[in-house]
Amino acid sequence: MPRIYDSQSNPIDYCKRHFPTEDVAYFVHGHKGDGPDGRGNCFGYDCEHPDYDDDPEMYKCEVCGCTLDGARDA
Repeated sequence: MPRIYDSQSNPIDYCKRHFPTEDVAYFVHGHKGDGPDGRGNCFGYDCEHPDYDDDPEMYKCEVCGCTLDGARDA
């Protein structure tokens, strides 16, 4: 599953069911500042997600809290 980065460059993960459209994602996450070092808005949509196998308990959906894995959520 792709991921979203908010304007501060924080990663936000969603399961396939709850992954928002780009317009909704920008409205919720994309207008909150100029990044962690003042370099500008770091909002990113449909970004590559790290390998789910690294730590299966690490990646949870922002909405429902389900554990994400590559097989189910790709």
